[in-house]
Amino acid sequence: MFMTPPDFAHWFTPGAVVPTEDRRDVVFGVREVGELDLPSGRLVACDPIVHLCHDDERPEPFAVTVPPGRYRVQTAEATFTYPVDHTVNAAARLVIRDTPVVRWEPALVPGEAEPGDDSFGFGVDAGAGCFLDTDAHHSFPGTDDDSGVVWEGLDADTPGPTAFVAEGENGHTIAVFASGWGDGLYPTWVGRDADGEAACFVVDLRPFRFARTA
Repeated sequence: MFMTPPDFAHWFTPGAVVPTEDRRDVVFGVREVGELDLPSGRLVACDPIVHLCHDDERPEPFAVTVPPGRYRVQTAEATFTYPVDHTVNAAARLVIRDTPVVRWEPALVPGEAEPGDDSFGFGVDAGAGCFLDTDAHHSFPGTDDDSGVVWEGLDADTPGPTAFVAEGENGHTIAVFASGWGDGLYPTWVGRDADGEAACFVVDLRPFRFARTA
């Protein structure tokens, strides 16, 4: 039996509260980050600094595909008040359909076995994750060399946890978000609605990695 996903619907409710044993109440907010183009309908989630540009680092898209189109990206932001006030990205969501999710399943690449625990997801070594279309892999030159539009977004002095949509070559876009508590393994989930259609993809950015929920 694979791990149970968090209550993402609660996390993406502005003002929602989750009590913890050691960090007091955590309050959630929702940010509308922008819109992502998926011309092929094949979504990739990865560390953009590590995996973009080079074919030998090219990640596979998820097995679940969606109709080609333009989709909203949101982040759920978790604000902790203990030991000091700080806010992190709790999750990043790509909204495919505005319908309630009734079932969650791991987002896996073709041929990947269903996980038996929490050991699935994409690895982060540079403190950020992203959503992009698989055909956009080469559209952000310079990312691996600390330059280009991805780094411009990462270096921008904006309030709150980092989250932005940038446009690269040939009209391709990328949604980048700071990865919660830094480097690690971050699982992605597919939410399906009552019709069995993919309603969203959500990356769990592990806001409670160092806190125990009450």
